[in-house]
Formats: sequence, structure tokens, C-alpha cells
Amino acid sequence: MGKAEGAAATVLDRYRSPIIIALAGLLAAAVVALVIQRQDEPKGVEITLADLTPTPGGAIEVYVTGAVTQPGVYQMRDGDRVIDVLYEAGGHAADADLESVNLALRLHDEDQVLVPRVGQALVSSGATSGVAGVVNAKIDINSANAQELDVLPGIGEVYSERIVASRLSDGPYVTAEELVERRIIPNSTLEQIRTLIIVGQ
Repeated sequence: MGKAEGAAATVLDRYRSPIIIALAGLLAAAVVALVIQRQDEPKGVEITLADLTPTPGGAIEVYVTGAVTQPGVYQMRDGDRVIDVLYEAGGHAADADLESVNLALRLHDEDQVLVPRVGQALVSSGATSGVAGVVNAKIDINSANAQELDVLPGIGEVYSERIVASRLSDGPYVTAEELVERRIIPNSTLEQIRTLIIVGQ
């Protein structure tokens, strides 16, 4: 070994520990810097199966009347469709006019689904629901026959025949209150149908 090589080895031996300590310090500093950088980065969004599951709508009350097996008020879920509440009402009657009902229409709280019978005359109330049958239609008590009146809540066969008979014998109705004044139906029944009828001329 030459003098130059021996001198280099001596210097390396003398400063080996400080060099190792310096390199270790640089490595530790690099690790700390990397950890801090990772902490500053935005965290990814974790998506679970529960996040992808749609939350069902709240409970709503829907009134079904007309040509159905079991008319009444049914509790549904917001966003259910007309066909769903007809199923709850026992299905449609044999003479139901389903052609005039949009079975795919979504329901909302306080909706009233009126399923008309074949040939039943419905008079528009001016509201717009996009479907005949979800009440936005009213029955004219001065032109409807007994079968058409029968679909109204609380009326039934007896009252519907009385309404028609009084109209023929005592003349057309001027106001809806005449149904009570002529002793055809009780006031409680009038309140049930008041928003569903009109008095045509």
C-alpha cells in the first residue's frame, strides 16, 4: 500500500463515525419530511355500500277511491307509484277505466287517486297533475249518472240514486249545499265530497 493510500485510509478511519452519524441524520430528516408531506395531502373519500344505497322516502297518506276493490286511505312511501297504491287497495274493479289513469305516476302526501269507471264523465278542475284519476278532476252533480256519483267517498248506491232522483224531480242543483237541504245526504258526507264535485249549469 502506497503512502497516499495509507493516508486516505487513516483519514477515513478517523472520520468514519461522524460521517455515519451525518448520513443517518440526513436519512431521518428525509423520512420526517416524507411523513409530513403525506399528512398534508388530502385524504381519499371512502365509499361504502351503505353510501350507495338510496334512502327510502318518508311515509305519506294517499286516498284511493272510485273503481277499486277497497277504497280508503293508505300509507305509502314518498315516491311510490299509482300502481303500488292500487295494489294496496285490492286492485281495480272490473269496470275500471285504467286507460285514463297513469299507473306510473309517483305519489305524494295527501294525493287522492280517483279511478274512473268506463264511460264516467270527469270534469277538469283546472289543476295539472299530468294524469286523469289523481284528483284534479271533479264530478258534475247536475250531469253525472248514479254510477258516476257512486265513486265519490261516502256516497254509495243509495245516495247516488237519491241525488239523480232529486235532480229529475226538483230540478238541477244550484249549490252543493242543496244536497243537504233536500235531505239527500248528511252534512258530514257533503264535507267529504265538497272538493270533488261541481254544480254545472
